[in-house]
Amino acid sequence: MNIIRRNERSGMSEKEHEETRSLRSVVVAVVRKVFLLLITPEVRRKACIVFFLWGASSMIYFGVILNSYNLSTNLYIYTFLCGLLEIPAYLLNWPASTKLGRKKTLVCLYLTCSVSISVLTALIMLLEEGQCWYLY
Repeated sequence: MNIIRRNERSGMSEKEHEETRSLRSVVVAVVRKVFLLLITPEVRRKACIVFFLWGASSMIYFGVILNSYNLSTNLYIYTFLCGLLEIPAYLLNWPASTKLGRKKTLVCLYLTCSVSISVLTALIMLLEEGQCWYLY
């Protein structure tokens, strides 16, 4: 016969108390890892670099998406070209990471992205007001 004992102060059973304690220990472990991230100088530096690159990549990606109306009048062609560009990115990323390593691959990809975005920005600035590029 199973007897469920209740804690007199909280009214919780022992099983509920253990679950709460295990959840609390998980939260404490996560908080300790976050503070370790902030306290250690080398890890903090690397984390800041990764967070910056992540934010910059997101802003560039959404900037290109939101500025798509300047590149083509046909939204379907633009969407098709964006999807077409994803194929070599996925197919070349894994072998490049395996052969060159993760850091060198990321540096090459970020440099390629920055040069491409800079050229695209310069071309957009050269357009006269009201002009569009036609891709078909």
